[in-house]
Amino acid sequence: MQNSFINGFFLGFSLILAIGAQNSFVIRQGLAKNYIVLVVTFCALADMFLILIGIYGIGFLVEKFFNSFQHLIFMLAAIWIAWYGLAHARYAFKSFDKDLGKFIPKQLTIKQTLITLIILTFLNPHVYLDTVILLGMVSLQYKELELLAFGCGACFASIIFFCVLGFGASAMSSFFNNRLAWRFLDLLISATMFFISFKLIFHSGILN
Repeated sequence: MQNSFINGFFLGFSLILAIGAQNSFVIRQGLAKNYIVLVVTFCALADMFLILIGIYGIGFLVEKFFNSFQHLIFMLAAIWIAWYGLAHARYAFKSFDKDLGKFIPKQLTIKQTLITLIILTFLNPHVYLDTVILLGMVSLQYKELELLAFGCGACFASIIFFCVLGFGASAMSSFFNNRLAWRFLDLLISATMFFISFKLIFHSGILN
């Protein structure tokens, strides 16, 4: 059981790292100190919910669906991530000639924050590709208590990851009090999104 928990933890942690659109929003909210407790709680709970869907009873069905629509799933995820990358590139270059001094990012309302979280979490094909499909298929090797331990490990990874990401970013907010720092962050996020998008296109098999 201990090995199952550890395997679930490290696999879950590695998969969360790849879900860039959601993570970049958590970072931005943390740096802006904008409803960060809400953001971290929502992301952790939503991720645990999707993990449980993937490992309990759906893994086998998802595997059949994935095998049938693999190319489409990868392409949809690639398009989504690329669009998010373009959005961050636009943030970086918008008003490029303005003062590079102290900069306070736009503060979202609680309604805007929740709507953005829902879109980035539940309408992002990349989230289902990794959290539900891949994690669900890997979980097929475990039974009963080992499956529970595997799922608990993955869920624990979500809690740790989003707390570190969100509150860690909030603690570093003093380093991002000027427009130039935010431009650098947006360019870095944009480049990461395009890299993930290219990887998804490659895995879709369309380039082969």
